Amino acid sequence: MKKVLVLLILLLVAVIAAIYILIPNRIRISQSMRMEVNKDALYRKLSTAAAWSEWWPGKKTGPDSVYIMNEIKFKPGPALIVSLPVYISSDGLKALSEFTFIQPTIDSTQLQTETVVPTSYNPFKRAAIYFKSKKLESSLSAMLQSIKTTYVSTAQLYGYTIQKEKVVDSTLIFIVTEVKGYPSVTIIYNQVDKLKEYIRKNNAVETGFPMLNIYTADSILYHLKVAIPVDKKLPSAGNISYKWMLGGGNILITEVKGGPYEINKAYEQILNYISDHRRVAPAIPFESLVTDRRMEPDSSKWITRIYYPVM
Repeated sequence: MKKVLVLLILLLVAVIAAIYILIPNRIRISQSMRMEVNKDALYRKLSTAAAWSEWWPGKKTGPDSVYIMNEIKFKPGPALIVSLPVYISSDGLKALSEFTFIQPTIDSTQLQTETVVPTSYNPFKRAAIYFKSKKLESSLSAMLQSIKTTYVSTAQLYGYTIQKEKVVDSTLIFIVTEVKGYPSVTIIYNQVDKLKEYIRKNNAVETGFPMLNIYTADSILYHLKVAIPVDKKLPSAGNISYKWMLGGGNILITEVKGGPYEINKAYEQILNYISDHRRVAPAIPFESLVTDRRMEPDSSKWITRIYYPVM
C-alpha cells in the first residue's frame, strides 16, 4: 500500500514537473494569412467595430459587442496606428492579441496576429490555461480564414463595386453654368433639355445618358457642367460647346442606387480606392444620369453611374 502511495506521489510530482517544464510562463501564439486585397482598405474596414458582424464566424452577445467562439470572448479595442488590438478573456484566461497589416504588394496584405497568454504558477491552472490556449489558437485561425473569405472583392471592402475600365473615344456637347445653392433637379434638366434640343436641330443622335459634374469652392456658388454624348461632331454655339474625349486611359466606374447622400458616399469610397491604390485623377469625374430624375421623384430609386478618370 505504501509503495502504491509512493508511486502515486512520484507520478504526481513528475506530472507537475512536466507541466512547469513543458508549459512556459507566457504562451505565444502567432498566426498569419496572405490576402489578395489592398492593405489600407482592409485595415480601414476591420478598424470599424461594426464590420465585425460581417465576418465573425462565432456568436455575438450583449450590447457591448462581445464576440464568442470556443467559449472564449473577443472584444475589439480602439484602432492603433498600425494595428488593431483584440481583448481576449475566458475562465482563468486573459490576453491581448494584435492584428498587424503588412503590404507585400499594392493589392495584397499579410494579416498577422500575435498573442501572449500569461499562465499561472498553480500547476493545475497552468495546465487548464494551456488547453484553453489551444482553443484560442484554433479560434484565431478561424477568424483569419473568415476575414479572408469575406473580403475578396472591392464591393465587400468599399461597399460598392468599383470597376477599372478603359476610356472609349466619345464625342460630347456640354454646357456650363453657375448657380447659387446646390442645383435642383429642375435646374439640371433645364440644361439637359437645351442640349437635347440642340442635338435634335442638328440631326444628331444621343449615344448615352446625360452626364453631370457639380463643383463648389464655397458651398454658395456651384459650377454646373452638363454633357451628352452624341454620334458626330457638332459645332459650338453660344454657351454650348463641343468636346472630344480621347480613349485609352483608365477610368473607375461604379453604379449607385439612391439620391445625393448615397452618391456622396460612393464618391468617398472611390476617393479611398484612389488613395489606397496610389492613383492620380487627371480629369474631373462625372455622373451618368441613368434614371430621368424628373420622371422618378423618389430619389431612393435613382440609378447613377459614377465615372472617375485615373492614372
